[in-house]
Amino acid sequence: MTAAERHQSAAPEPTAQTTPPTIAPARIYGNQLITSGQTAHIDGTNIAEGIVGDGIDLDTARRCAWQCARNVVEAARGELAKSGRDLDAITGVTRVTIFVASAPSFTDQHLVGHAATQYFLEVFGPEIGFHTRAALGLAALPTNSPVEIEAIFQLAD
Repeated sequence: MTAAERHQSAAPEPTAQTTPPTIAPARIYGNQLITSGQTAHIDGTNIAEGIVGDGIDLDTARRCAWQCARNVVEAARGELAKSGRDLDAITGVTRVTIFVASAPSFTDQHLVGHAATQYFLEVFGPEIGFHTRAALGLAALPTNSPVEIEAIFQLAD
């Protein structure tokens, strides 16, 4: 059955789901490596939980962003290892998106994002680590993490 046929025969609404679908932490498409969003956890446990500006202070949010960036790089490392490559295959950090669970009055998402930028520059250096970025405030994030980060990397041909 083709994708078009499966599309035509798909149910009009989702069915009850007992287990979540498997989502790749990172995938390589051509010469790009794209990560899924990574939350601020170590060994499956959040390092903080809540809303920045309402129980989570800026310093804690920055630590969360640093850990998210570490997790993004680890997801990239794991995907590269599948093809026998390592982090040196990355020729550029193309785009980083930082999501910050924010109280309505919190407007320093960019300062939270600076910690992630600092991590990418420390790991990859100023040439490869220099990237475009967006830092967005949202009402909440998965697992009650204060920060979530995703990235796109350029790979050597």
